[in-house]
Amino acid sequence: MILTDSIRIVPFLHGKIAFSHHLRQLCSENQFDCIAVDIPTAFQDHISEAVDKLPIISALIAKNEPDLLYYLPIDPCDATIEGIRQARHRHIPFHCIGTPKLYQPQPLESMPDEYAVKRLGFAVFSTLCLHAAGLPGDGSDDDIAAAHIAQKLHHLRASKRNILALIHFRRFAAVTKHFQEEKTYNRSFDTDQNTAIFTRTINPDHLYFALGELPFIAGKSEIERLNPFSAPVDTAESVKDLFVETRDEYMGDSDSLVQLSPVRIQNALTFVRNLTVMSGRITPSLSDIVEAAKGVGGNSYGLKILQSARYYPFLAIESEEPVMNTGIDRVSLSLPGSEGQSKRTIKATNLFRDINLHWRTLSIKPDPSILKKSQYRYSWNPYGMCSHEPEDIKIESFNTHLRKKALSVMMENVSRTEKFTSSIKDGIDVRETLRNWHTGSIYVKEVPPVRGKLDTVVIIFDENHDESYPHRTVWYAEHDKESTLTFYATDPFGELLGPGIAKCRYGGLSLLFPPRVVPSAFELFATEAHSCAFKLTAGAILFSKEKAVAYVSAKRPGIEIRDFAQKHNKKLIWLPLSSFSNETLRKLRQFHILNGKNVRSWASRFIGD
Repeated sequence: MILTDSIRIVPFLHGKIAFSHHLRQLCSENQFDCIAVDIPTAFQDHISEAVDKLPIISALIAKNEPDLLYYLPIDPCDATIEGIRQARHRHIPFHCIGTPKLYQPQPLESMPDEYAVKRLGFAVFSTLCLHAAGLPGDGSDDDIAAAHIAQKLHHLRASKRNILALIHFRRFAAVTKHFQEEKTYNRSFDTDQNTAIFTRTINPDHLYFALGELPFIAGKSEIERLNPFSAPVDTAESVKDLFVETRDEYMGDSDSLVQLSPVRIQNALTFVRNLTVMSGRITPSLSDIVEAAKGVGGNSYGLKILQSARYYPFLAIESEEPVMNTGIDRVSLSLPGSEGQSKRTIKATNLFRDINLHWRTLSIKPDPSILKKSQYRYSWNPYGMCSHEPEDIKIESFNTHLRKKALSVMMENVSRTEKFTSSIKDGIDVRETLRNWHTGSIYVKEVPPVRGKLDTVVIIFDENHDESYPHRTVWYAEHDKESTLTFYATDPFGELLGPGIAKCRYGGLSLLFPPRVVPSAFELFATEAHSCAFKLTAGAILFSKEKAVAYVSAKRPGIEIRDFAQKHNKKLIWLPLSSFSNETLRKLRQFHILNGKNVRSWASRFIGD
């Protein structure tokens, strides 16, 4: 907005990167004599040094009351901080023209989402925000601050020809009103006389409470500044980058972690969008992001996302400056003159906080520490192992589905197709009829009854890395609704989740139903130099009472195992792993071993969905 021929005023919200980008664009396209920022005048002599330290984030702290502090975070995404940076880089003066007396700003009511700037344009979006912010009441703190700003602008225009003024939305309308009043120029204002200003570095783990954007996005913004050819940071794209970059780092830690495919990342982003829309916003909150990550990747991935979102890459490796811990309305720090003493927790007001923050509980179960894992390991009873019942239900349901699917494949293999003469037999063969459409003939299908049943299913997830699967055993059914389970899996002590709870991954397994007692295939073929997949399948062939055995794997069974099956008058029905969804296979492949049936009473507290 052009206030006069020499003054252009721009409204803004604190800590929002969209306004910072707009200001940077204005400074690139225009040449200003000075930049005036809506920051309390008490910080004028101290803020330039703190801004020069960026990307290291610190805070200017004002103390004029015994039990109350006001602090100004040097937020790299804030428009006022960006205005001071532009002034410093372009060697032009800047002026803090904000309130002469510090006060706690009232939180704004519901404001339009800043994401709409891209769609509506800055002018239309600013109009909506001004309408939502309204005009402060006469004599209120915001009204007095607006009158002071208007007076400062009058003084600046006397010596400057081209002024850029950054005015907060809560005071913007009042500034334009007071600027037109003649009494504003000579009005006197009360000031804080005994305000002590000092600087503290903000604890990197607490930046989320001090900044307007996520520390991850603030870090992206600072990295973007280092590359003059990079595009401005987009908050929506940054959320996508948060999921992808965390996934890449997360999967690099261990091969046993959750396999997060691009499809699952897209599901997480859709989940974030739905949660955000339900809360009436477009830009997601940290709690929505973490809930979505937990929904698609479990507790571990949700915790990693939380850590990544709160991580700011530019940290002071060696600094003698005292550190301040921040919260929603409290800070913990050592005051000047008491550096050797313990930190004090004092009520504090973030002058850049436009909205209220509230504590929310996130149900995330963190991974146990190394000490806890050691305790779980040494308290493990080697004579007591059992399964987790919800996983038993899933694997038995999948076993039933596989046996039905294998029988249908057997029926297709023995079916015959012939030309229609007098009977349609078991139905028209549509595929063959269409293939011979040019002849005008109709083909029918005859499916003879399949004799026998199918009692054994073999699933091979990995047949090439036997060294990764040292746990090879047989689990017998606890009741007649369960199968006899033979499997090879990862070491149960490699990932202990809780007391008596270990997480493993199958390399391969076989299910025999109805259940009966059979010897271990790995002990039966212990002296032979075969892979675990071969021994598992060979055992299933020997122990099966039926002629057919369902064989699920990525590749067709090799010639060696086919010869073994033929030697014992058995037939392998191959079902490719690719015919099942990756999500289904991931859930089935991961299972938990409990150290006794009594552990089932608390296992669900440590095992995610």
